[in-house]
Amino acid sequence: MISLHPEEVERLFTVLGIPNRFTAQEKLGLATTDLGGQPADVVSFPTPVQKSGLNLLRLRELRGTDPAKQPSFFDHPWYLEEDFAREDCSPGWHFLQMNVIPGSIGQSANYLSSFERGLELPSAVEVALMLFLHYAGTGVQLLQKKHTWCRDRASMNRIVTVGAFGRNGLFVSAHPAEFASRGLGICAKLTR
Repeated sequence: MISLHPEEVERLFTVLGIPNRFTAQEKLGLATTDLGGQPADVVSFPTPVQKSGLNLLRLRELRGTDPAKQPSFFDHPWYLEEDFAREDCSPGWHFLQMNVIPGSIGQSANYLSSFERGLELPSAVEVALMLFLHYAGTGVQLLQKKHTWCRDRASMNRIVTVGAFGRNGLFVSAHPAEFASRGLGICAKLTR
């Protein structure tokens, strides 16, 4: 498991130009969280209570769409007017799988319902933050050839997907719930 503690998240936020910070009290509370027992393919990171602007639109504004300045977003403006893109990331710890579940590739968005409890679809902003934080810390782009289903809904009752984080930036897409593709799976969020 890759675990980013509040101080490391703040350092990476600075690298990424993200202004959100933790209070001293938050850092104390987050430091007492037991992070043990998570699978090796999980990235854990906290986000602060001061979450205003910690959403896809603000991240896109801060990181831009220039593929020469990674991490960035692929310039695909369809979601600029979508409500989900304005939803701030919830505060606290986030535990996300770094790779799609192999059996989820080519499955529809409701594939996780066949699993036992403890897994859910992440939000699009959680996935973007995981990918950008990991890149800022390691220079490695996760999900280069895959997308993950997210819990966010877009217009026309489509479900948001995020991924294909390569040389052109991070793709944000949306598909009908029954859509399936060999490049689409699920990076599940682990619940405690």
